[in-house]
Amino acid sequence: MNILLIILSVVLVTTLTGSTNNYYNEPTGNKGFTDCSLTKKFAQFFNVSLTSYTLKRGDRIHWNADLQIKRTIQWGILHFTMIHQFKNYTNITFLDDKFNLCDFFVDLTNKHCPIQPRMYHLYYQAQIPNLFWPGRYYTKGTAYNEEGEEMGCQQTEVTIK
Repeated sequence: MNILLIILSVVLVTTLTGSTNNYYNEPTGNKGFTDCSLTKKFAQFFNVSLTSYTLKRGDRIHWNADLQIKRTIQWGILHFTMIHQFKNYTNITFLDDKFNLCDFFVDLTNKHCPIQPRMYHLYYQAQIPNLFWPGRYYTKGTAYNEEGEEMGCQQTEVTIK
């Protein structure tokens, strides 16, 4: 039954996302992370790295970055997407979710909101689920404050084998 639900959700998302030319799929050519921020007045990333941009299902990944916070952050939302380009025909969204930025920041730094202006070293690790199909994925993370203003954006492209 769980497999059926997964298949139905993939079909539904495939139908909703449509063409491979969506505005959020700006390829980076597996050359690292791209800063897609509209402004740098809130925060700026430096030295962003991933263990490898070619990943294997079941392997652990490690993400590192230095983040300069320029204004106090009281609260925020982190919108994260992960989209698979299926046979150069359509996009399949595997993840399109919003997270509480303050909770996520606690996981990364053990610091609670309000987040004070200064430089932070971020480290995150996770295991690549076997659910992901082999191929190219476009990922994007965008943070918004309580007023809906974009505070920062990072995107990259990875290959999962």
